[in-house]
Amino acid sequence: CRECNEVADRRSVAAVVKEGDWLCPECNFANFSRNQSCLKCKAEGPKRTSMANVEMRKGDWNCSGCGFMNFSSNKQCKQCRDPRPKRQLEPGEWECPSCDFLNYRRNTVCKKCDCKRPSESNNHEDDHSWK
Repeated sequence: CRECNEVADRRSVAAVVKEGDWLCPECNFANFSRNQSCLKCKAEGPKRTSMANVEMRKGDWNCSGCGFMNFSSNKQCKQCRDPRPKRQLEPGEWECPSCDFLNYRRNTVCKKCDCKRPSESNNHEDDHSWK
């Protein structure tokens, strides 16, 4: 190595493995995640996860234009750039006017940027019939 001026055996140096990289079950060749089949023996690689199997979290949205699944923080589709549709908020939830973060009723300031919660008249909360 450069620090100690010693020559290392190349077989003992561990390769950096990134998420999604895979070992071929037929020949044990290390493949990058982008490889759909083994570069050495051409055996089929692991099955890809389809979007139907991906669990969406609160606020995530599917683009009505192209069907791409976007994270809640995306203001426009990452694939086709269509704008995010208006969010369907649960009673009491509010969107931060500063950073667009979706906050719960109990939050008096935004959990992302500490912006003060808008007044209730702007927030269209329920009529406090819960009192």
